[in-house]
Amino acid sequence: MGQVATPVDIGSILLGGKAMKTQVGSKVHPWYKGTHEWRVRGIGQLKQPIGYSDPEQGKVSYDPKVMLLEDEKVGKVLWFPYWMATDKTKGRMKWGQRPPILEEKILLKLMKDAMKKGLLSEKFRQDLYRELQLVLK
Repeated sequence: MGQVATPVDIGSILLGGKAMKTQVGSKVHPWYKGTHEWRVRGIGQLKQPIGYSDPEQGKVSYDPKVMLLEDEKVGKVLWFPYWMATDKTKGRMKWGQRPPILEEKILLKLMKDAMKKGLLSEKFRQDLYRELQLVLK
């Protein structure tokens, strides 16, 4: 069986001063429903990236986000991008090209931050509340 990634202190990961450049107001370009130019309206994030040591990648910094994007034709959507820095990238943050992998506790933290920042509509929060009440009975 292969080696398992082990957690490390995020402070020990060299980020080379290169943080994620995307901010509220930036334009991003994921394709969805024929649109590929979106304005970032809000960003839900962790207090700090997840740090761990991987046998192949070395020290890793994994920084998932939830972003509220808006386009004139489609409206508002949620996007779950992530950025990652490793020893192989010399500590530079690179945008992840595939769907993120999130533990439940990380997804919950992202959603809590998104709710605090008003990224989720009142209707969505009410619908979510009703669904949770049904499943928790």
